[in-house]
Amino acid sequence: MDPEGETGRENPPGVAAGEPVEGGEQVGGPVRAEQVGQPRDAGRPEDAGGPEGPEPEDAAQPGCVGQDGCACEASPLESGDPVSPTAAFPEPAPPAARPLVSPALRSEILEYAQAFAIAIVLAAFIITFIAQSFVVEGSSMEPSLHNRERLLVNKLVYRFREPQRGDVVVFRYPANPKRKFIKRVIGVPGDVVAVRDGHVLLNGEVLEEGYTMDLTFGSFGPEVVPPGRYFVLGDNRNNSDDSRYPDVGFVPKTNIVGKAFVTWWPLGEIGLVRTPTPGGAMAQ
Repeated sequence: MDPEGETGRENPPGVAAGEPVEGGEQVGGPVRAEQVGQPRDAGRPEDAGGPEGPEPEDAAQPGCVGQDGCACEASPLESGDPVSPTAAFPEPAPPAARPLVSPALRSEILEYAQAFAIAIVLAAFIITFIAQSFVVEGSSMEPSLHNRERLLVNKLVYRFREPQRGDVVVFRYPANPKRKFIKRVIGVPGDVVAVRDGHVLLNGEVLEEGYTMDLTFGSFGPEVVPPGRYFVLGDNRNNSDDSRYPDVGFVPKTNIVGKAFVTWWPLGEIGLVRTPTPGGAMAQ
């Protein structure tokens, strides 16, 4: 028996044997289930999805809904994807770093720094406006002051009064202001000064000096001390570069740094820098 339903049908005109035609049917060949629109696995109950059909592929997992109503994605553990140990068990966060300095120590350091800064400011203020230490260099002030002695200079006193005769002053060397000299004031503005026969003449009278090393050799003047300037000499008259010589001359008041008032080094020489009395004796 030849089943015409399978092989006996003829091809439509213009269609070769075995070519598919509309509706999934092949001419000249056996008719298969998937070619006529029936699913291959239509009979499997697990694919039927029950009376309501199979669930959509993007259906949300039960109890997992995002804030906007969208379904949450499955976690790596739920999806069955391979999971690295680091992702499954993350490393614990490192402990917080301990401060290098404790708050108490930081506060103490800050206090010391503030005290040090205040000390520097005060020292700068004192050195600039009040007093400063100087070192005697050379022997021009012997026997009153000696080489390498250290003394304090009052920088404030001449802001309130003028230098007086007999004051021991520190001043900037006129020929080189970076250098500082220390001498004794002999003549003030308006005085007539001269050097004759080993003596200093002040306003025509011999100046009695009990603080000099020796007689004053040479000659000078007489000359009038100009306004705002001073005539100064070293106590060691024959070994002193002072107002008798052109490189020093009459010293301007603007060059005077201050008055020497105390010797503080060496310890055995601590004491006040003495000023002569009008009669020439040294004040005690």
